Amino acid sequence: MCGIVGMWERTGKRAAFRLEDLDAALARLGHRGPDHRGRWQSERDGLVLGHARLSILDLSPLAHQPMASPDGRHVITYNGEIYNFPEIRGALEAAGRRFRSTSDTEVLLAGYAQWGPAVLDRLVGMFAFAIWDARESTLFLARDRAGEKPLYYAAAGSTFAFASETSALTCLPDIDAGLDADAVALYLEQQVVPAPLSIYRGIRKLPPAHAMLVTRAQLRTWRYWDPTAIALQGPRAVDDRCALDQLDEHLRDAVRQQLVSDVPLGAFLSGGIDSTAVVAMMTETSSAPVKTFTIGFDVPGHDEAEDAGRVAAHLGTDHTVEVLTEKDAAALVPAIPAMYGEPFADSSALPTRLVASVARKQVTVSLSGDGGDELFGGYTRYRQLAILLALGRAGLRDRRLLALARHAPGRLGRFAQVSGEALAYDPYRPFLSAFSPPEVERLTGRPVPAYEAYDAAWTAAASLPVRRRAMLTDFVSYLPEDILTKVDRAAMSVSLETRAPFLDHRLIEWSLSLPLRLVRNKRLLKELAYRKVPRQLLDRPKRGFSVPLGTWFRGELRSDLEEALSPPLLEAVGVHGHDFVARLLREHLEGRRSHKSRLWALFVLSRWGAENGA
Repeated sequence: MCGIVGMWERTGKRAAFRLEDLDAALARLGHRGPDHRGRWQSERDGLVLGHARLSILDLSPLAHQPMASPDGRHVITYNGEIYNFPEIRGALEAAGRRFRSTSDTEVLLAGYAQWGPAVLDRLVGMFAFAIWDARESTLFLARDRAGEKPLYYAAAGSTFAFASETSALTCLPDIDAGLDADAVALYLEQQVVPAPLSIYRGIRKLPPAHAMLVTRAQLRTWRYWDPTAIALQGPRAVDDRCALDQLDEHLRDAVRQQLVSDVPLGAFLSGGIDSTAVVAMMTETSSAPVKTFTIGFDVPGHDEAEDAGRVAAHLGTDHTVEVLTEKDAAALVPAIPAMYGEPFADSSALPTRLVASVARKQVTVSLSGDGGDELFGGYTRYRQLAILLALGRAGLRDRRLLALARHAPGRLGRFAQVSGEALAYDPYRPFLSAFSPPEVERLTGRPVPAYEAYDAAWTAAASLPVRRRAMLTDFVSYLPEDILTKVDRAAMSVSLETRAPFLDHRLIEWSLSLPLRLVRNKRLLKELAYRKVPRQLLDRPKRGFSVPLGTWFRGELRSDLEEALSPPLLEAVGVHGHDFVARLLREHLEGRRSHKSRLWALFVLSRWGAENGA
């Protein structure tokens, strides 16, 4: 796990980027790689590459980056882990390649030299990398299938630059760091800024499962793996018991490969189905007690620490718990803008950051259960979607049903409030939205732009059952843009590598071929967890990794919230509907209605703007 950066003046006529610029960018990525900083330069080509290393495999200088091939033709800077690198190395050695280190970096570099971009088809892992080909004068970039590792880039005229985080680009010359109004509008709806947009006009994200070839004349981007196409092949016939055994085998293999490390390793444990299944597999593989980490809250209804503790005791892990208080949250809030580099309004970033910092005191790598909900139907909104579609259809005959649903709490009631409009275009999107499209336009004066990954998946999957359609859409949008972004930035801010066994693409492809009955409400995954842990320890309502924002906004964070939502600060980030914002704030503080998610989205945007001089 590392930070990468590179800059290329593609005309080759001048060295637009100097080593001083590279050093400035690397300094902003130091948290991602505190163990070593490497630089590589080709003055003739106007190219500089940099790397901030967090040492995980082969801790020796032989694995430092940027790394050049023996013949000097290829140079790589790479972030991530290739879990099947021993198998790939064996194939390359059979083809006559020789290696100096035991790192996966050298294997990836040799694999590209052997197979070119087709090496992507062989990789099992999480990654974002760039490889320079000196003979062809090309730069090849790629990002992993699920989107675990980030990759930003900027292209203006003949200038091209890339990095793991926006902060390493905004400090460079010739990069347009102005506010992107479309990104603000989409953020207010989705609470994240999805690829290919970034909050900056001149910076874009390479989407998950995409590769890019940069030449002196052009940029060409393509998708090299498509889960939607796999899902559209339809479910295969499978016996329930056979499917359970296959899941056991797939997850076990993924966990086993992801336990390879030359540094201490542990796991996040919430006590839910996903993390329990992963930790149980780890305990079956490890000869020593697995180190597990949990965050609790001092607010009733949000604390899962006791549940996680019972699971940890059953599995015999070396368990650590830390409680997040209002004061802890208030102390972490100022770090959010720098941690994410652009507005990011998933409030569970706070406990994620805290659990990562707790884990980092004992380990350098931590496994998680991320991806289990999207692949095995764990979110309650999938069930709510099916129910409300039925209500919507019935509502055409009996408006009393929809009127009743509008008074339901949370997202369920919110969906019913906009059901007439939503059913006409997309019944699922309101479940993921902080503000509706009309509200966004009221706040910003502009319509919500296209959400490319979401729109493409939702449209392409129209023939699938609605639950499967929503799960697939979440996998290509909500998972990479929210969940994986949250975990990567929070963990890397304290130099902790995270790994997600459920995101082994072989397991993903297998899950996409299952009949819906097996992935409805996590049926199959629950049965696997019950093989490992007594049912009574796991059978409880799903809470998610939420924080008591509503309470905090009326307490410790109230003054900060009121300041952030002042008209001058909101105007600076393109938000103009001040009467609307004032009403939301007033209703929440008076306890009449909870607007915690909407207020948090505005709060984070305002704080980001203040931190970045918007």
